Amino acid sequence: MPTESRTFKELRARFGSFIYRGFHIDRTETGLRFRYDFEIPALAEFHPAWDFPLPRNRTIDLSSPVLRALAFSLGMAETISYWKCACPKRLTVACGALSKEQQLWWRKLFYYGLGEFMYRNGIVCSEEELVSVEAPLPENGQGQPLHDPAAYEGYLVPVGGGKDSVVSLELLSGEDITTYCIDGTAGTASIRAVTALCRSRGSYEARRMLDRRLIALNGEGFLNGHTPFSAVVAFSAVTAAFLTGRQYIALSNETSANETTVRDSFVNHQYSKSYEFERDFTRYFAGLTDSDIHYFSLLRPLTEIQIAALFAGFTDYHMAFRSCNAGSKQGIWCGNCAKCLFVYIILTPFLPEDELIRIFGEKLLDKVSLEKEFRELAGIDGNKPFECVGTRSEVAAALRCFVERGGRSFLTDRYREELLSAEPPLEELLREWAEENSVPGALQQRLAAALGEARARFGRSVERAATDGGPAVP
Repeated sequence: MPTESRTFKELRARFGSFIYRGFHIDRTETGLRFRYDFEIPALAEFHPAWDFPLPRNRTIDLSSPVLRALAFSLGMAETISYWKCACPKRLTVACGALSKEQQLWWRKLFYYGLGEFMYRNGIVCSEEELVSVEAPLPENGQGQPLHDPAAYEGYLVPVGGGKDSVVSLELLSGEDITTYCIDGTAGTASIRAVTALCRSRGSYEARRMLDRRLIALNGEGFLNGHTPFSAVVAFSAVTAAFLTGRQYIALSNETSANETTVRDSFVNHQYSKSYEFERDFTRYFAGLTDSDIHYFSLLRPLTEIQIAALFAGFTDYHMAFRSCNAGSKQGIWCGNCAKCLFVYIILTPFLPEDELIRIFGEKLLDKVSLEKEFRELAGIDGNKPFECVGTRSEVAAALRCFVERGGRSFLTDRYREELLSAEPPLEELLREWAEENSVPGALQQRLAAALGEARARFGRSVERAATDGGPAVP
């Protein structure tokens, strides 16, 4: 654990309040712009913005209470990125009402969503101490969900350019799909490459504009670090669904995201991708409006290793997908980070080595420079990398499978004994099913059938290997 940051205490002593002053909804040539007014008194004002295109067949009243509630809520999610530079003790909301329950909801998101930020900055405090969210109460104290009379249909599928969203898109093939992404984020090139291959009705891109003042403050030494970006995605996605008339927002978060990054702690790089957040968000959205928009993760019953088994069969996407944050601006796999190594490892049971080398450009398990990341991913060291990666047991099982099939590499040869003792075996992991999910019943059946086919394909590869007396090639 890093030592406690003196900067955190000093900044809170100097800057005690963060104020969410207002939000504005304006028409543009192509749709709507949301503008926000944040302030840390005596330090800075911030004015981030979002652009949302408006389909030609949709008419939106700017005074719509539901639209205004969505814009306000997206602003609440955005405050986290700006608040964290000085971590004031109070977040004061001056432009909207929040029930006591909602105030506690936001406090929880700050605390657990900023778990990695606090850990890496040496910040030690309780949820109650980190921030108090102060806002006027609704007229009746609790508030009532706003009525949304609009009719919705079809799917909005957030796409990140990686294997998970590819699997969701293919599982929903034949449905009325619109893909969703946030333009200007790191993976835009790979997102567009993936969406060009899928059979969707169209794509929808919102644009997020950060205030450059925040970046300047980071450069001046104010606090910086990881935020729960998937919470921002959630609030922007329900806004996009409202504007496009999409009924189901089908995320691609898996049950592996529930595992903490720092062992024996609450610190989880993927907190806002966890089922706990998904459940909390669904409850919060239901408190805002009775809208028929539904938010859920299609892949929640599955783990990363199962998703890899499914993805291996979608060969058209093998050269298009990207999951590397470091190389995403160039649309490449950097080959030097934990995320690249993780995706490489998790695919080893299901793709031949020459296909992996074609995708990644090199044999990553031979890279001495990735030994630290290898140890963390496989659970040899206590903490996982601060990346969106699978569980320790999944990585260890994939590596055990690689070794047992006769695979050789610098890293697996070095840790051969540890890998051969890994439990549970891959075959057992492929049979898992997370009952804690919000996937509609018909889609669960489709998901289970696809998983069964992938499991059978893997079983056949194992049988061929036993017959041939060599490494299995799916």
